[in-house]
Amino acid sequence: MNPDSIFITGANRGLGLEFVKRIFSQATSPKHLFAACRDPSKAEELRKLAEQHTCLRVVKLDVTKDSDIDAAFQEVSTHLGDGEGINLLINNSGVFDQSGCSLREGVTRDQMQSHFNVNATAPVLITQKLLPLLKKAAEKDKSHPMSYRRAAVINLSTAMASIQTSVSKSRCNSYHYRSSKAALNMLTGLMSVELRDSGILVAAIHPGWTQTDMGGASADFDAKTTTQNVWSAITGMTEKSSGLLHNYDGTVLPW
Repeated sequence: MNPDSIFITGANRGLGLEFVKRIFSQATSPKHLFAACRDPSKAEELRKLAEQHTCLRVVKLDVTKDSDIDAAFQEVSTHLGDGEGINLLINNSGVFDQSGCSLREGVTRDQMQSHFNVNATAPVLITQKLLPLLKKAAEKDKSHPMSYRRAAVINLSTAMASIQTSVSKSRCNSYHYRSSKAALNMLTGLMSVELRDSGILVAAIHPGWTQTDMGGASADFDAKTTTQNVWSAITGMTEKSSGLLHNYDGTVLPW
């Protein structure tokens, strides 16, 4: 079952777009689904879906621009009106420049900063801006336990950011991506503690290696399978799930 209100970043392609499709495959649609992307004019599939589903609103959002984050909040707040909040925020936007980034291949300041900007800083700033709406949703259903249907922030992370399992001689690569997602994992833990008393669940999840523009054609899963797996994991999360890094099958991954 879908929550009443959902906000997804990076929804114009890949996993973000597939999440939108997955949500509409459920028996009932949410009251509000905000699909955010950098350039709505180029998001043809999203716009077609919006023509079919009146609850879908395409929102302009470049996650690297504070002005866009502010404008998105204003648009969503106005559309929701008084008394309604956001039940589920999926921070899906991410970047992975596969040109190489290690001491052997070379590391640049631009590589590191661009990845931290999108993969770590943006999810925190978006969560911060939408927090009044998340709190409103949590307060409205405060008699219910913490879950994706009450109020939750789900950050798309990666097993590549697990220091315990992913640091080895054969994997000394992608410094920019691994470290920025490891930062996201830390931020997930911090936000989960800060928002626990507000009834907001905050968790990170590794979606698996997926056949998208980022993952490439040789990845393990197609986007439809991945979103099915991730959605199943999200719907099974409870208060005990908050602050953890989850695998797509619902198990917990080590930091």
